[in-house]
Amino acid sequence: MTTETATTGILTDRIFTPGLAQVAYLIADTEAGEAAIIDPRRDVDAYVAWAEERGLRFVTILETHVHADFVSGGKELARVTGAPIYAPRLGQVEYEHTPVDDGDVIHVGRARLKAVWTPGHTPEHIAFLLLPDPESEEPVALYSGDVLFVGDVGRPDLLGDEATERLSNQLYETVTERLKTLPDDVIVYPGHTAGSSCGKKIGDAPSTTIGAEKIGNYAFRHDSREPFVADVMEGMPKPPAYYPQLKKVNKAGATYLADLPAPRPLSPEDVRTAMANGSMVIDVRDFASFGQKHIPGAIFAGFGPNFHTWMGWLAPYDRDLVIVGGEDAPIDEIVTALHQIGIDRVTGYLDGGIDAWDGEVATLPQLDVRSLHASRGDYHVLDVRNPDEWAQGHIEGAMHHPATEIATGNLPANLPDDKPLAVICGTGYRSSVTASILQGSGVDNLVNVAGGMTAWNEAGQPVVK
Repeated sequence: MTTETATTGILTDRIFTPGLAQVAYLIADTEAGEAAIIDPRRDVDAYVAWAEERGLRFVTILETHVHADFVSGGKELARVTGAPIYAPRLGQVEYEHTPVDDGDVIHVGRARLKAVWTPGHTPEHIAFLLLPDPESEEPVALYSGDVLFVGDVGRPDLLGDEATERLSNQLYETVTERLKTLPDDVIVYPGHTAGSSCGKKIGDAPSTTIGAEKIGNYAFRHDSREPFVADVMEGMPKPPAYYPQLKKVNKAGATYLADLPAPRPLSPEDVRTAMANGSMVIDVRDFASFGQKHIPGAIFAGFGPNFHTWMGWLAPYDRDLVIVGGEDAPIDEIVTALHQIGIDRVTGYLDGGIDAWDGEVATLPQLDVRSLHASRGDYHVLDVRNPDEWAQGHIEGAMHHPATEIATGNLPANLPDDKPLAVICGTGYRSSVTASILQGSGVDNLVNVAGGMTAWNEAGQPVVK
């Protein structure tokens, strides 16, 4: 998304981070050669390249709030570019910055970014209105951070039960007193799209308008506080386990990437030593390859769209990490993804991938849905999907225990062992994560249902609700 306002020459753009479903926004006055960025991620090379390609220099780095789902790149980008960081005063971040309050105006060439205090997702949250025309006070866009998404609002429950009621009330006031009063044609650029856990049902479109949200956003239809709060909190999923850790990291300011030790290639003996010393081994291959053979005790977290989320649920912040992949695993990309969510204790990777492993191996057999249906009586079934997925339809007689619970150490008790346990999720990814954890805890005789409930339903197999 690159746009330029014809009357003012103000350039706007976005850089999207898959996996995090996170967006950083760039605003520039091309004539003045000045640029601003809102909510950069930790690895900043893409932003630096964007500015260099256009002959621009960053003069402003803006933070909407203290993030919980990714490590902010504000400090990193300030070190590289020398641009000052502007962060909400109420966030009380501990690194060097200029505090921002409601109504403050930050200039980027002729453009102005006006701060609007929008608490509810967090107490300090600031959104920014874009006023591109120096002769007009009419905003054309709102960079809404995590307070307003397409079809959703930012969840108010990330700071604990005690703060949730206060933040829910603040969110109601933000929607009714600040967002609803903006002109309908103001374009909204949210900080996340579908796939982020900062809301419960975020839309996938890259932008929306205030007018469209007045019509289509469930949170905009309420005129009183109690039903608003009830609607926002209904069906809210549990937040990923790593969110509290990243709040601390972003408040203090993350370690500069250049100051982190580079992961090193490891021999099989090195890996065995690391495991004996408590390191977690993460297997980043696809779940079918993991099922064929893997290092006993390794945890599955296939590198791809789900990697950030499940590494966040595993949250190994107190352990060193060893990566195992195929021979051509993109180690640099994997390490970058880990750094994006603050996992910095990456010791290294098995040199040569799984084919270099010279020790004992474990397997996780894969079972297709037709075979499961045909021999249903030969298996116990453990469904590890979320409660809302389970409620929409599940295999008759299946046990239910969400993968998110198992990933955080809440293992199901008294699993039957008289016949194989078939673990199923939506596609086969979460069930592989879960099965690898169960294997590591001593549960044997497991199979993974390839394709999960998606394949089960597509095959027309029966479900109960």
